[in-house]
Amino acid sequence: MSALEQAVVLAAGEGRRVRPLTRYQPKPMLRVAGRPILEYPLDAVVDSGVDHVVLVVGHGRNRIQNRFENSYRGVDLTYVTQSTQLGSGHALEAAADRVDGEFLVVNGDNVIDETMVRVTADRYAESDAAACLAVVTSDRTGEYGTVGVKDGVVDRIDEHGDGASARINAGVYAFDQSVFDALDRTEYEDGERPLTGAIAELDGPAIAATPNGVWFDPSYPWELLRTNERILYAHPTLAGVTEQVKESARVHESAVVGENVLIGPDCKVSAGAVVKGGTCLLSSTIVGENAVIEGSIVGPDSRVGANALLRDTIVGGGATIGDGTVSPGRSATLVVDGVEYADRRLGGVVADRATVGANVTITPGCRIGPRGTVAPGIALRRDVPENAEVVA
Repeated sequence: MSALEQAVVLAAGEGRRVRPLTRYQPKPMLRVAGRPILEYPLDAVVDSGVDHVVLVVGHGRNRIQNRFENSYRGVDLTYVTQSTQLGSGHALEAAADRVDGEFLVVNGDNVIDETMVRVTADRYAESDAAACLAVVTSDRTGEYGTVGVKDGVVDRIDEHGDGASARINAGVYAFDQSVFDALDRTEYEDGERPLTGAIAELDGPAIAATPNGVWFDPSYPWELLRTNERILYAHPTLAGVTEQVKESARVHESAVVGENVLIGPDCKVSAGAVVKGGTCLLSSTIVGENAVIEGSIVGPDSRVGANALLRDTIVGGGATIGDGTVSPGRSATLVVDGVEYADRRLGGVVADRATVGANVTITPGCRIGPRGTVAPGIALRRDVPENAEVVA
């Protein structure tokens, strides 16, 4: 059993690839199956026996600090700030004075369970290696990069993914203090100091752990939806889902609520509305009469108008979707960070406090920025910047 009692959780990043949802909040505070993503790694380290967590915060740090304050499930939290986002290695360096001896490091924007952390910590504790990192098997190495492992030892980390390995880095590590010297020797790449770059600079070997746990990386809008759906379908206990419809929610007797749905507190689902599988309605969301919502995340404090259709759609907090508006989803082609992604399961992405008028059709993949406005009757075929207005 591991004796690792300290953990650093890296939660400073914005999450550029899920903009505009992260314009005013960090990616770790986006909600999956009704919970901020950050709660999943926090649960994982606490359940593994950690008694002190250092949270590295940056973009939107007040959102994190206001929610969690100074403790989480009885475990003390210490905050350090990465003022400028210069990579995961740079973020860990910000915590150098707050940890000693051996410790865990986990990404704060991945959904993981306790198995991912415990197996990594145990593998490290049973060895005399300088580090241990968790790896998982994936068929999407081109998006994540690959980890080469030989006889249990990490011999290569390729951030760009060359297809030589099906293993990718899961963002769960165990280190001792020598990692900080290794980071000092790690060069910046494209303006960032990556934590993975320090692996090659360690004085001793890094070993791989292969936990058979839960791991999701919702780095893109379509992955946010997929993660939400997978947790509702296959891992509801991980999200703490004990009731499909919260007691304070009001669901009209003629409304239809499918399986694997989460309806949060103080929501209202009106007459004739249909809420299908994979949908999460966050607190105080109102769904109008005869609206249909499928495979989507909506709210909190948002309104979906009567006869609207939302499929594979993300709606931020305090947003309004007008009567009869259609976001058909299914297949989108969009550009993220200069890369085109085709045939992704995604409808519209509507950021916080945006307003979409009645009878609007949202082309799959269109993104509407915070407080953006789309006039009634528009066939929306392009992104809408923050505070912008689209008129007929």
